[in-house]
Amino acid sequence: MKVIEDVTWVHADTQGDGPAPGSCGDRPAAGDDGRWRRAGRRGAGVPGASSQGSLRVPPELASNEIVHRLLGDNHQLREALRRSNVALRERCEEMEGWQRRMREEREFLGSRFREARDLVERLSLDNKSLQTQLNHRGANPPTHGPDAELGGTEPQGEEPQNQPGAPGGKTEAESKEARERESQNTPPRSLPSEGGNEFLQLLKSHKEKLEEGMRELRRKNEELEKERDEAEREKESLRCKNAQLQAKLEGCSVTEETAQRSAAHPSGSDSSTLARLTEQLQATQCRYRELQEKLDCLQKTTVHRDRTDALLKQREKEYAQLVKDSEALKAQVTSLLGELNERQSSLEKSEKERKQVDEKLTVCSEDLHSAQRQMDQLKKQHSVAVDKLRLQTQNLEAALRTERLVLTEEKRKLAQLQHAYTQLFKDYDTKRKNGGEVEDLGNRLVEAERALALKQELIDKLKEEVDQQRGSLETVPVLTAQAEIYKADFRAEREAREKLHQRKEELQEQLTQALAELDRVKLLDSTRAKIEVLQQRHVVDEGQFRTHPRLPPPSAFLGATVPFSPAQASSFPRHSGPEEQPDFRCPKCQYQAPDMDTLQIHVMD
Repeated sequence: MKVIEDVTWVHADTQGDGPAPGSCGDRPAAGDDGRWRRAGRRGAGVPGASSQGSLRVPPELASNEIVHRLLGDNHQLREALRRSNVALRERCEEMEGWQRRMREEREFLGSRFREARDLVERLSLDNKSLQTQLNHRGANPPTHGPDAELGGTEPQGEEPQNQPGAPGGKTEAESKEARERESQNTPPRSLPSEGGNEFLQLLKSHKEKLEEGMRELRRKNEELEKERDEAEREKESLRCKNAQLQAKLEGCSVTEETAQRSAAHPSGSDSSTLARLTEQLQATQCRYRELQEKLDCLQKTTVHRDRTDALLKQREKEYAQLVKDSEALKAQVTSLLGELNERQSSLEKSEKERKQVDEKLTVCSEDLHSAQRQMDQLKKQHSVAVDKLRLQTQNLEAALRTERLVLTEEKRKLAQLQHAYTQLFKDYDTKRKNGGEVEDLGNRLVEAERALALKQELIDKLKEEVDQQRGSLETVPVLTAQAEIYKADFRAEREAREKLHQRKEELQEQLTQALAELDRVKLLDSTRAKIEVLQQRHVVDEGQFRTHPRLPPPSAFLGATVPFSPAQASSFPRHSGPEEQPDFRCPKCQYQAPDMDTLQIHVMD
């Protein structure tokens, strides 16, 4: 605003003061020309008037070369003042135009700087949005499954300006639309390489224009300095001429005094001379006044020139300030371009990182596809294994049902044996009272009782094993649910099943041994019957024989299902050799227990 006020002030000053010298120089000149023309017309018959042109000079000064030179110098001074006024006016107009151009260039540079700042801010926002997108993608890996793959690959076509794939974030399509809008409103993304060069070229062109303007201003300033020096020299010459004119005017005043003195003593012959001298005196006084006015105009012109010089110095200072401002603007432009290059490099780096993340995402999606295919294959294999296990469990259930039927039959036979054993035990008690002859039979009965106890324990053990197998059958659904986990243990389970089969065979062998033992017990019973027959044969005392009533037949026992006869004794095979000890062993962990109770506690645990 200060510069504009100065320019308007200079313009007003030149408009107010410029015409003054011109008016001071032109109007007197016009008046002088008119006077001299009128004087020339009046004095057309005066000798020497033709040689003096249209100017009328006193006859005594008509032949004076100094007066002619003074008149020519006066005319030259008027022309010089007019040219200087015109030059100053043109110079002021040029200064106004230059100031206007500088203001427009400053506004243009300011607008360019604002655009560059807006572009840098937009690029920084884009960089931040891309950075947040990369952070969000690193924090949320893609989920497994085909649906997750589709959901993970779709956002790649849509980009995060406010983080895609997350709640409250933009998609990539929105970011592309935003980029298209920015590309329509702003320079392209490759501004540092293309737009930046254009901007630098524009700045260089403006700088060259400013330098040319400065050189032109300096040249014009030098011309004005030369003109000012010439004006100074002309002013000095005018001062000298003014001093000469003052001296001449003093001489004229002396001649006027002499004329007045002579007028005091008039004579008839000098009347015409006196009139002519008075006219010359009046003309000289008019010329003196005109010269005085010209001197005033010259003084005003010198004052105006001094003010113009001061204004030029002020303009030079303003130009220096503008040069400094332009250098500061250049520094700002370079800093903004450096910042823009940094932002562009960071943006390119973030783009590279985004591409790397996209590549990693594609690799992860491919790995996910392969893992999904492997998972499907494993599921098929596991389903086949589960079907096989189901078939095996069905086979085991059928075997268990058959074993249960066999066990029920064995229980029935065991009940019959227990009933027979109770009868035998009663008979043994009755026979033990007969004396020591039956001690051998008692020992054998004790052994049979022990054998029956062992068989009972064995039967209990078989029951426990059946319960264990039933419990293992109850765990079949759990095994089917955990088939995927127990794939690696399938062979171990098969070996366990083989061991179980071996154990089953061992139990079958033990069952055959129990049957053999039962046959042996039956054999003992047959021996008992034979002993009774022998006792009946060798009874000495008939009365004592009568006191011992005969045992009823086996069919008379309560609960007897199969009648027992001595003839059956011959059907039982006779076993010789040492008796086998029972094997109290856990079928799963092969724990060797000392007795049946310990084994039952172990199985329950």
